[in-house]
Amino acid sequence: MDKKLNIAIMNSPNLPVPPYQGYGGTQRGIYDFLTHMNGKGHRLHLFGSGDSDVSGLENVVLTSFIEQSLWVPENTLSIEEKKELEQEHYDRSLEVLKEIDRKEGVDIINLRKDNVVFLQELVDNFGSDRIVYSLHNVKDQAVIDTIQGSGVQCIAHCRNHREQHENLQNIKIIIYGINVDTYPFSRHTITTTPETPNLEVLRELKERNEDYLISLSGIGKHKGQKTCIELAREADMPLIIAGAPQNWTSDEKKIYFEEQVVPYIDRKRVIYFGNADEEQKKELLKHAKGFLFPSGYEDNTWNEPFGRAPVEALASGTPVIAYRKGSMPEVIFDSFNGFLFDSTTEAIGQIKRLDEIDRMDCRRTVEKKFNSRRVSDEYEILFHKMLSNPDA
Repeated sequence: MDKKLNIAIMNSPNLPVPPYQGYGGTQRGIYDFLTHMNGKGHRLHLFGSGDSDVSGLENVVLTSFIEQSLWVPENTLSIEEKKELEQEHYDRSLEVLKEIDRKEGVDIINLRKDNVVFLQELVDNFGSDRIVYSLHNVKDQAVIDTIQGSGVQCIAHCRNHREQHENLQNIKIIIYGINVDTYPFSRHTITTTPETPNLEVLRELKERNEDYLISLSGIGKHKGQKTCIELAREADMPLIIAGAPQNWTSDEKKIYFEEQVVPYIDRKRVIYFGNADEEQKKELLKHAKGFLFPSGYEDNTWNEPFGRAPVEALASGTPVIAYRKGSMPEVIFDSFNGFLFDSTTEAIGQIKRLDEIDRMDCRRTVEKKFNSRRVSDEYEILFHKMLSNPDA
């Protein structure tokens, strides 16, 4: 695999790469991929928002048409205006990609956004042989049928993610991972660490000699912050909630936040941190007693495609208590790096058993199974195989 490839990464303009305010697991995954592939010497064209920062990656070229990401809190445009700008992004990306292909020759086009209309436009202009579609959370059967008809190579993040798209034939599993070396590990929780935390909220908890639970994700019924609050209150432990409602198409998540989360925030037992940037997130994770992840518990239509945040917690040494649904049984090995629950009563009992988990085992799980370097290696092998045998 000595041949260096010219790869186009087709991303949405919704959030920057990497996400500078913490939320944005998809964008962080793209950045990890770019980092490893850049290190291998491949040339990469990233299509995304103008506030993305790939300046430290010498082989990555950013192409952008929108200066500010559409869904960062600072962007106050209406939902309708954002939709128009997003469509403009895809339209102009297609034209520029055709020009790059004409001048340089693009080997692989990797779509990192669930947008079947744009996928079809890519196929119409470039054929299916060099397109790789990294699936996220496609639910509509008509959309799945369209993807199947396109003939492109699809990627699922885990076995459960593959099963969610069972009608797709041309699909490969590349188990998701994170750049584990960038996550500091701690054997200690906030009450036992010899470190002096940088964050005021953690200093206060340390002074009170209270361990805490954490929920870190986008806020909404699908992620289950209401359940996190109930569990923490029953276990009589402080809970830090980090994240924000991401209102992509409606105000539903904002309403959930205002009705199911805000009334319980008291800055003592339920602490709302807001969006955490990368360094804040790492400090919050590594000092926590446990990470709560009831994804899909309140919204039974939601199946977690993978769940980056729980893996980040494990890399930091923090065990995870997760609802037994979606990808979680592939990430959490019950009683080894955390616990899986089927009821809130079960989860409350598991919170009381967190001391049974060796925090080093949490870290080892990520190093061995969920490392983004391995993810990039598997993508690279697939890309070369597609180019050497396009009919395979």
